[in-house]
Amino acid sequence: MTVSAERVGTQTRVCLWAIGAGTEAVAVGDTIGDRYEVIAPHIWQDLKPETPPSPPDAWPPMVRSYLQAHRQRLHVPGVYDVLPQTGKKESWVLLENAPINARSGLLFSPLAEQWPQVSAVRQLSWLWQIWQLWQVLEPLKVANSLLDAENVRVEGWRVRLLQLIPDEQAPTLQDLGASWAGLIESAQGAIAASLTNLVQSMTTSELAPEQLAVDLNYLLLRESATYRPRFRVAGNTDPGPNQPRNEDACFPVGEQSEMPTPRIAIVCDGVGGHEAGEVASQIVVRSLRPQLQGLLAECGREEIAVPPQVVAQQIEAAIRVVNDLVNAQNDLQGRSERQRMGTTLVMALVVPQRIKTPNGWIQVEEVYIAQVGDSRAYWVTPDYCHLLTVDDDIAGRETLAGRAFYSTLRDRPEASSLTQAIGTRNSQYLTPHVQRLTLDEEGVLLLCTDGLSDHYQVENAWANYIGLITKDIISLQAAVDSWIQLANQKNGHDNVAVALMHVKPLLADAFGAAPTAPTEADDAAAEDLTDASKALLYGEEDAATHTENTKGGPTATLPQWWIAAVAVGILFFAGVFGWWIAGQLSAPPTESDVESVE
Repeated sequence: MTVSAERVGTQTRVCLWAIGAGTEAVAVGDTIGDRYEVIAPHIWQDLKPETPPSPPDAWPPMVRSYLQAHRQRLHVPGVYDVLPQTGKKESWVLLENAPINARSGLLFSPLAEQWPQVSAVRQLSWLWQIWQLWQVLEPLKVANSLLDAENVRVEGWRVRLLQLIPDEQAPTLQDLGASWAGLIESAQGAIAASLTNLVQSMTTSELAPEQLAVDLNYLLLRESATYRPRFRVAGNTDPGPNQPRNEDACFPVGEQSEMPTPRIAIVCDGVGGHEAGEVASQIVVRSLRPQLQGLLAECGREEIAVPPQVVAQQIEAAIRVVNDLVNAQNDLQGRSERQRMGTTLVMALVVPQRIKTPNGWIQVEEVYIAQVGDSRAYWVTPDYCHLLTVDDDIAGRETLAGRAFYSTLRDRPEASSLTQAIGTRNSQYLTPHVQRLTLDEEGVLLLCTDGLSDHYQVENAWANYIGLITKDIISLQAAVDSWIQLANQKNGHDNVAVALMHVKPLLADAFGAAPTAPTEADDAAAEDLTDASKALLYGEEDAATHTENTKGGPTATLPQWWIAAVAVGILFFAGVFGWWIAGQLSAPPTESDVESVE
């Protein structure tokens, strides 16, 4: 992730946040260690960004929290270098991925400064991000990082921390509520009363963490329903100029792109022995889609919104099902070690939700991102490009284990080797990464394999493409093909797959309108289900045989063992959802359900 870095010609400008005793006294313009130039108080520029910093002999204890929070790089900075001070025990620590605008060399604004100027949806989205971070940082004993108003910064839609602040005393939910209390006066009118009740419950110890998650999620969904996003999806894959076969796969692909009711985008990069990667990526794309479409159909029919953790669990379950399909094929064919086929995965899923408000039923569209391996997802707008995912590679594993800094490992040959992929082992060893996004602005979700993302091609070129898409100068499919052409020209060493999801939020015509059940989008998505899946979901006995053509792959019907496995997966989803919904409907609403939200 290179948000604090900007390509200037052939060089990379890397701006770092310097912490440690005495950093505030270093004069602007000074050069430290023949490598770092001080361009503003606490902000240093690396003069040799093409060369990774050398691993330090030792580092202060505070560094470990940054390493353990490596997977939170969307919000949390990482350690770039540690510089011992001559004659002193304390070292200076330089943080990469800090909330610094690389163009200006200035910090992004504190959340409190931007808060009065943004919509109710964005205000609630920021609070939701803080709450999610609280649950991660509290066990690391750095939750105080979220209570310092100057430390919590924002760049557009996302919350970013300047640094991690150790907990001298473990903060409580009351402390978090108190830090939010100062925001209430300038909260947007639509949420002011509800947010006041929520914060009061937090500060008086009446609200359990589980209930805070429920209430905050309800408010976020309710306000998100004031927008009706329009989605367009396109994708394609190419073997590249130097590869004899294509092991990448995606959905949609080629002529299937520009779908009228897009809810799913998938990109896979196959790995393994001869022709194995191609098989694995095709298996995952073809068998994952009907499970996801079943999940979407179930969510669209529920009487109450499915909590984000339940949706995430169901997405993970779908990934585990297809993992075991590939794993079973490996075992059946006697593949071992490097010959075992597998694939990376990154996907975007638009999940329909329904919630009941005093004004009636309303529908909300939620976007979820799931990832395994080193295929990536980016959120791109005319103002910025944000890398949303963190690679599953050896460099990341060593960082999480507290053995090294990610920055010092980046150029080592083994650093980019995968630590997990779909299908290489039993699903009990697989850890899919799932996150929900609240998209209240126009932009493009870019999903791609490393044939494009290698050598920072996305970070370098995004600004050349985003305006062409958002201004409808070129079609989404043409943009996909342009990205692939760029990958082949600038990288060219690998296959490439790209899927784009253009998101354009539009204000709803009327607040509180109830959606039909099932929605037209669900019915359209059902057209792509296999016969067995249709029969399970809708009782269709005479559906046509489902086949599809993909570029770089053969035309084939789904084998019977695929269909059986997918059928089991869909039945599993239905059972879990039925059990969860029955429990929710049978439980009476709590007093907090009414008072803290309404």
